[in-house]
Amino acid sequence: MGSEWILELKEVGAIRVSIQLIKKLRKYCQLDPKDPESGGILVGSHLNSGGAYIIDGFTDPQPSDRQSRHSYYRSEDHNIIVQRIWKESNQMSTYVGLWHTHPEPIPEYSGIDKSDWISAINHSQYEGDFLFFFILGQTHLRCWVSSKKYKWRKIKLLGEYKIDND
Repeated sequence: MGSEWILELKEVGAIRVSIQLIKKLRKYCQLDPKDPESGGILVGSHLNSGGAYIIDGFTDPQPSDRQSRHSYYRSEDHNIIVQRIWKESNQMSTYVGLWHTHPEPIPEYSGIDKSDWISAINHSQYEGDFLFFFILGQTHLRCWVSSKKYKWRKIKLLGEYKIDND
């Protein structure tokens, strides 16, 4: 296993996802029937003027979030954390998307997820043209992408990664 999961996005090239990030996210897998959905913000950097990205950080669930088995509400505290990360990194690490979990092996996004993602695309302040959306299932992590540039705010599956829950 390499140190990165590489996804290709025609418009910008390689999207590099840190395997360390995936390993850290794994602790939130909903493997037990009592495990609630979790989520947060994805943090990363733009690698060049062509728009390539590395996604190598995230915000953990916060006490102010609302979590249940089949729903998750991300509180404003995540935005405060990302602002701090941005300042501490000399404006290098920034908001690049959202993540959350689902209690299913290979996750699919719901209508609520799609609405949240479209709202993020339309109303969030972010660098570049794209936002990435991770859903961590019980056996796979999937990544979708969207952009203000996409007609009808199309959401496109970029790839999936088989996670090891040992």
